[in-house]
Amino acid sequence: MKKLFAFPLILFSSMGFCQYSISEIPEDGYLKDFDIAVDIIQKQHPNPYRFHSKETVAKKIDSLRHAIKKDPSYTSLLMYNPTRIIGDGHSAFSADSNYFEDILNSIHFFPLQTYVHNGQLYVNGANRHHIEAGSQILKVNDVSTSNLLNAVPKAADGNIKVEDVDMSFYIPFVLKNRPSDFTIQYKTLQGDEKTIKVNGIKYSRFYYESKHAVLPIDLISESYGIYGYQIDPETYYLSVKSFSYDESFFYERLKKYFQEIKDLKSKKLIIDIRNNSGGAISNVPLLYSFIAQDKNFNNEYKYGTQVVDINYTDYLVDPQTSRYYSDKDISDQNNFMRQRFDKAEKGDYYFGNSRLDNTYIKSYPRDGLFFDGKTILLTNNRTFSAATYFASLFKTEKRGEIVGKETGSCSNFTTAAWFLTYRLPNTKAVISIPRTEIFFNHNDKENVANCKGVIPDHTVDNTYFLRSLKEQKDPELEYSLTLFSK
Repeated sequence: MKKLFAFPLILFSSMGFCQYSISEIPEDGYLKDFDIAVDIIQKQHPNPYRFHSKETVAKKIDSLRHAIKKDPSYTSLLMYNPTRIIGDGHSAFSADSNYFEDILNSIHFFPLQTYVHNGQLYVNGANRHHIEAGSQILKVNDVSTSNLLNAVPKAADGNIKVEDVDMSFYIPFVLKNRPSDFTIQYKTLQGDEKTIKVNGIKYSRFYYESKHAVLPIDLISESYGIYGYQIDPETYYLSVKSFSYDESFFYERLKKYFQEIKDLKSKKLIIDIRNNSGGAISNVPLLYSFIAQDKNFNNEYKYGTQVVDINYTDYLVDPQTSRYYSDKDISDQNNFMRQRFDKAEKGDYYFGNSRLDNTYIKSYPRDGLFFDGKTILLTNNRTFSAATYFASLFKTEKRGEIVGKETGSCSNFTTAAWFLTYRLPNTKAVISIPRTEIFFNHNDKENVANCKGVIPDHTVDNTYFLRSLKEQKDPELEYSLTLFSK
């Protein structure tokens, strides 16, 4: 579902005080930084040609470079940056926070909150133009919504189809000439087609409007990260929006809720990992241990990479302090990886050895507070990285049915861990590159060419979705409750 409003990683890294102007960047600086980013990807990514051949990647890079050359601007660099074509949802490209204010002030944002479902774009909330929530937007400034959706940068592995994106935010970026007003063709819930011209809004108003969207319904779980409550006398809802927690803290939170589930004598459980962007992979089996059917379950993953050393050393920074790496920093990083990765007997891969993760437990024990009732898992395209591993484990163990959308990461592997961050010299834009791939449950580099996310057992159809939206209910959650009653 749509996140509680946050800037997409592809566009902005963080909010900051504007110390200098974008106008100071030389026109050729955008192409220079684009070329540096390409070089970084080619030399540092653990496998940049996992999904596309060198020839295909080269053609796509040429196309993106041409777009920036045609319109040398910060927004063009962000929209057409090279991370978007290698099929790695973890590689990210973001603006320097010092340019944050300049970028926002230059944009007129789309004045309606929207939601994409089954490839169609719907109005997602009340608005001053009196367009009913659930109305389908057909075109904006004479561009079809399907073309708009195709143009939006998406964070996903391989060729996974993604529709969980904030189209309202992206529309002014993908339309030509950065419009200040929008002509909207839409279809009402009664089937009538209408056209309206509306003025764009500035960011402060856009941020305000984003808080009044219908979906997502359960904003409190977005804020808490881990949150649970009883839905009805038999059913409990547990939302886990991240695995990026200290293991002891994560366990204490889970223990609290599963004790409550036991005290309430709940017979049915809905676990929601929509919008869960991942985190510590060791926390995945920890959560699953609370719903495991057997006393022990298989928890197996393996790290691999083609690039053990830091091959691109220029512009490397510590993301926490923004301090540039010294020669000693780089040497320490290289030593860390060399000690934990061994070259495979065949091929060009290095795989993690026993020193890599002392928390790794292959045969994982079930927790004493385990829940053995009926369980449904909710996923979407923003179920990512370690969260996808949880969904994969849930499906492999046949623990219950999955409702929602395909996960954004591959079901059998992903890229992650030990990210390298580079600050480009001309635009100060930041590119982040993961150092390894992670293969789940007996998968390795030989059999992950076909990347699919974890596919749900049930996807909510448009009729059910629109009825729920009109009633301001969570479509996937409501549908899950009907499955329990069958």
